[in-house]
Amino acid sequence: MIVKHKRTTPYVVIAAVLFVVLLFVPFPQGTSQKAVVTASSQYQVITNGSGAYSTYHKDLWNNRTISSTSLVPDRGGLVVYRTNSNISQSMVTEGDTLAWLYSSTLADKIVSLEGNISTLKASLEFEQSGSKETEIEAARLRLTYTRARLEEQQKILDRSKSLLDGNIIPQQEYDIELRRERLDAIRVSIAEADLGSALSGAQTRKLDVFRSQIADEEKKLELARDVLTKMTFVSPISGKLLFPLSEDTLMSVEKVDTLVAVLPIQGGSHSTVEWTAELTLMGPNYQQSVSSEQLQVDDQILKVGSEQLILVRIRIDNSDGVLVPGQILEASVSFASKSVYQMLSELF
Repeated sequence: MIVKHKRTTPYVVIAAVLFVVLLFVPFPQGTSQKAVVTASSQYQVITNGSGAYSTYHKDLWNNRTISSTSLVPDRGGLVVYRTNSNISQSMVTEGDTLAWLYSSTLADKIVSLEGNISTLKASLEFEQSGSKETEIEAARLRLTYTRARLEEQQKILDRSKSLLDGNIIPQQEYDIELRRERLDAIRVSIAEADLGSALSGAQTRKLDVFRSQIADEEKKLELARDVLTKMTFVSPISGKLLFPLSEDTLMSVEKVDTLVAVLPIQGGSHSTVEWTAELTLMGPNYQQSVSSEQLQVDDQILKVGSEQLILVRIRIDNSDGVLVPGQILEASVSFASKSVYQMLSELF
């Protein structure tokens, strides 16, 4: 007689317990990703073709452009780009002159404006420093001359009137002399006004015109010199000076004492990046644990193919110069512990 022991029940209980554990008990999650090292700040000088140039100052930690300029010198003139021969592919400090542009059109404009201002100032000085007595005497002489001329013309007009009455001359000749007498009377009025201006010092209006013209030319000169200043490329940061292989980028200054590692994380929302442990960066002769204070998550979600990615930026102290921009690091990432049930709930 064969006796069979029923031991199925314990196995079922064990299996049920294991299922509950696997389904509801959270377990840690982690992954290993590639992180690309970049500079924390960057300044670039770029040529756009056709004599146009641009500069960009970027904050790569906060992923924003701090400032940018575009220079489009006038066509038809000579435009020359030159680098500072006193600098090389090495470290530069904030305020160092990197390169500059020369524009013949702008140079001609500045010279012309400076000449106009000098001429106007000389005219203003002459008007201000002229002898008052000389001006008054000249005005009196002009008035005396015009009055004498008017008196002579009045005598001629009187004789013409007598001749007209005697039918010796026609009416047309008398009318001509009459018009001359009226013109001479107008000249006397003008001379009297000039003498009055000289006596009362009414040159202020004329001087104000000179001052207004000088101010206008000085504003134009200031604007031209401001453009000239923008054509001198001065480094806004301290960092390593590079001359990239790109034909468009003429030079680049990168802040390398502090670097940023860009880490792509798969996921469709920020909740995916719930750090529970320090992130670890590893590379050749390099390993560093990163705290959450060194992390920053981009607000935008990137779509690559059918996947969604979130970019995490990691600030790294590189004062020892171990890392360089463009280097690839291994990033060991730990996420918040989740159970199978939680992950299925997120999916459905």
